[in-house]
Amino acid sequence: MPSIGGVDVPNWCVAAGAAVLTPAAVYAYLLRQGRARQAFFADTPQPKEPGPIFAGIVELEKIQGQRPIEPVKKHFKDLGLTWGVRLPVWLFPNMEFMLFTADPAIIGEIQSKKDLFHSRPSGTGFDTTMPKGLLALRNTGPQSSWALHRRLVAPLFSDKFLEGYSSQVSEKADMLRFVLNANIQEGEAGEGWREVECDIQNYMKFVTLDVIGSIGFGFNSKATMTLLPEQHPKALSKAETERELSFSDAGELLLFETQRRTGEPSFAKYWPPRYMRWLSVQKVLGKRVDEVLESGTVDNSRLNMLKALQDAHEEGRKMSKAELRDEILTLLMAGHETTGYTTSWALLEVARNPEVQEKILAEASTLDLDNMQLTHVQGSLPYTWMVWQEALRLHPTVIGHVRQAEADVTLGGKYSIPRGTLLVISQLMLAHNEDTWGSDVMDFRPERMEKGYPDMYLPFGFGGRACIGKRLAYVEGVYLLAFIVKNFNLRIQEGSPAPTPK
Repeated sequence: MPSIGGVDVPNWCVAAGAAVLTPAAVYAYLLRQGRARQAFFADTPQPKEPGPIFAGIVELEKIQGQRPIEPVKKHFKDLGLTWGVRLPVWLFPNMEFMLFTADPAIIGEIQSKKDLFHSRPSGTGFDTTMPKGLLALRNTGPQSSWALHRRLVAPLFSDKFLEGYSSQVSEKADMLRFVLNANIQEGEAGEGWREVECDIQNYMKFVTLDVIGSIGFGFNSKATMTLLPEQHPKALSKAETERELSFSDAGELLLFETQRRTGEPSFAKYWPPRYMRWLSVQKVLGKRVDEVLESGTVDNSRLNMLKALQDAHEEGRKMSKAELRDEILTLLMAGHETTGYTTSWALLEVARNPEVQEKILAEASTLDLDNMQLTHVQGSLPYTWMVWQEALRLHPTVIGHVRQAEADVTLGGKYSIPRGTLLVISQLMLAHNEDTWGSDVMDFRPERMEKGYPDMYLPFGFGGRACIGKRLAYVEGVYLLAFIVKNFNLRIQEGSPAPTPK
């Protein structure tokens, strides 16, 4: 029997006392730690915390959720151009603070100190989610895997390659036209007209997936064909439909997980339902690319990225099979959802603004879009180009660019930033800034793009990590926008709810 203070105490009594004291001691420690960290970050405006121990984890869930735009905008309105969210250090030992900014001075400081603010965070879910391609690899110098991959991938977006992709993009656009016309034939009709209600975002998501499947690795993706009426003679079989949709759904879940994991404890990804879905996604995506790599079914008669990367080398260095797989998956994931969503928003604004639709039609009607080279898109479709740019501004696909502090630092002379802090440059607020764009900032006005984007607007990122596929995204999106407006008239059904970004 143990003795405490000279008194014999039963074992069960000691155990009961430890059980009471230990939670109390842990609570006291976490409370003391939370208050100390509150004091450290006191000079940075923050949303109200529910308490020192859990810090701003409730706010984090809101701004990392599926509807982040309104809470983010509210915090910028209430707290100013720079504010932060403190995270409980016992849940986020390597990332206890997130700083959000739309302050040009702070952004300039971050841009000028690229060695201090790394473009690819470590210790977050992001680097365990994305394939190890250009999006996820860290740049550690000119001989790093990232630097080599960047040099090998860059030619894929040159004039030579854009010209080689042109016929494939027009073929997929023609397939889109075929499917839309087939659905219109099933729609309502009147004297001299026939129309159908459809979810244009779905069409754009699938046609851009088909484009990147073809030019990415020579695969004859037919996701758009899943939108044919079931009774149509060319409708896909049930098995073919499931195959196409499973690949698309897997890509969406990958993007969702990537966004979500950036701001949550690393152990959260192992929650069984999520983790099992994640494993399934990896299997679906990997199987599709491995089929092409292993079976040799790449269509080498036409230019595609996989064939080019298989042949690419630099002083004897080439990508391994695993690296090829990750880069193609990266290009696939980054290269279709983004273009598809921006073009969907552009089509929505075209439908809302009949005068814009008429101007695009006037521009496109004189052109042979079925045989247009992608390298001619900007010069031949200048107004449509501005429409797509304005849609990207008003409805930014990427609402923030993330950097991570590699050391303790003070930003702007007043914001104390410990090592590991995530800094989020708010692309959303830069896109909706009245000082930059004028008092009509929330109006859709393509003419404001006559001089292009100002310096303090970063839709494709900045520095060495700027989007390598920017040029392809532009020409593909603008081409599809002009193609659809030339072939169809768009309107919004009266009483339809306004769409919201997810």
